[in-house]
Amino acid sequence: MVNSGYLISPNSQRSTENHVFLIGEKTTGKITNIARNLESIRLIYAPIKDLSEFENIAFYQHQVFEHAFNGSIGAPVHEKLRTGAKVLEFGCGTGVWTTDVGAEYPNSEFYVIDFITQNSFENITFISFDIHQKLPFPDNEFDYVFSRDKSNFFTKDSFQGFLSEILRVLKSGGWLEIGHPLLRIDDFVLGPTLSRIDAAYVSWYRENGVHLDLILHLEEHLQMTRKTEYISSQIAVIPIGGGDFGEFFSEFILYKMKLLKEFIAPFMGISFEEYDRLKGEVENELKEQCGEVYCKYKKVLARKKDIRHS
Repeated sequence: MVNSGYLISPNSQRSTENHVFLIGEKTTGKITNIARNLESIRLIYAPIKDLSEFENIAFYQHQVFEHAFNGSIGAPVHEKLRTGAKVLEFGCGTGVWTTDVGAEYPNSEFYVIDFITQNSFENITFISFDIHQKLPFPDNEFDYVFSRDKSNFFTKDSFQGFLSEILRVLKSGGWLEIGHPLLRIDDFVLGPTLSRIDAAYVSWYRENGVHLDLILHLEEHLQMTRKTEYISSQIAVIPIGGGDFGEFFSEFILYKMKLLKEFIAPFMGISFEEYDRLKGEVENELKEQCGEVYCKYKKVLARKKDIRHS
């Protein structure tokens, strides 16, 4: 059962396929005074009204990324972070990534920008800001820019502008890291009922002007800027069911389905009762096809070219 404070599974070693979920503790306890203004973000990020549920989803998603990719950081910036770097997280949600990484690298300064506001502390500064606007930082300000689950905040027409802004504030030679689930149907191997629910979710995004293939072709978008080099990507295949990590992810899928009911059921033209019935079918599918269904998560890394020597 998913718990709002801790996620616990048997203490076992990670497999080489990164499919094992270990003990994880919620780390947002220091963060207080989170603004209740979710109306401006929930209709794009995920149609979830309740703040505590929104926090839970963000935390669980963080756990999925961390264990699927063997850690919070993919870019080669660990040494720089140890000695002292200036880091921007673009779109922090609840701030769980920066809270974790900021505690691990106390010599670095972290700046976090998003619609919601939180109290700053220690080496982390939270800034409430509309991320669709020009960022409130000078050019070449950060050594490392990290962003996760934010490509669905931008329409296809505005996505290139988003990349231009984060590259503007990134220093020459600095690293960019962007991660997001691959949400298109052909990026999943799902049972029939879960496929139906997922198709509705993808259609809901499209009707809100969001094209979910942006992360799929992110490397091409970065090349179009002509400001990046050493572009690489990683894709983690995550089982839904089967093993500790798969069982956790299965619970996560069902938990998220429950939270989406208020929006997705009307969008599908079905009653809440029918939606609950479909959710029961999905649970049975996941049990019957244990470890045979999966989805994918993707992260892309790139270094900003040193324009002084280009």
